[in-house]
Amino acid sequence: MEVTVVVEATVGAPFAPADGSDGWTQASAGSTRVTGYPVGAGLIDATLTEDGEPTAALVLMEEPALPGRSVRARPVALVHALVDGRPRAEVMCVPAHDPNFAALTGPVALREWHADEETLAVVLHRLDPDHHWRVEHCEGPVAAEALLDEARDAYERFTGRPE
Repeated sequence: MEVTVVVEATVGAPFAPADGSDGWTQASAGSTRVTGYPVGAGLIDATLTEDGEPTAALVLMEEPALPGRSVRARPVALVHALVDGRPRAEVMCVPAHDPNFAALTGPVALREWHADEETLAVVLHRLDPDHHWRVEHCEGPVAAEALLDEARDAYERFTGRPE
């Protein structure tokens, strides 16, 4: 499944593969293995959640995206968080056809990139510092795609048009 994420903000993150599978060495100038890959926060086009808002998404990217940029992405996880004590789901994505992210296929692979629940909460707080974030757990791409299917159906029912 591919989705279009309209990025609203981008922050630095410590996420990078520990095994060097992205092709960078620790000594490479500007190596993302030293600094981490950026994460963009945005909304997925043609979806509606129970709150009547587009589905929230995070996109792990090689380069930061400017606000308003659309990124073709594929879901790799469904992040379950509490924001000020209220449940919220975020779809974690990677660029759809970027070979650097081919091995990112779910929560286990995300942890190998140092994207565990605690670090995800820190990144989410950087993106939205006015709220307290706590990541409860992550599910795989099947759960993310099921949520997106429901959100697309809701969009179609509300607007009367398919995505």
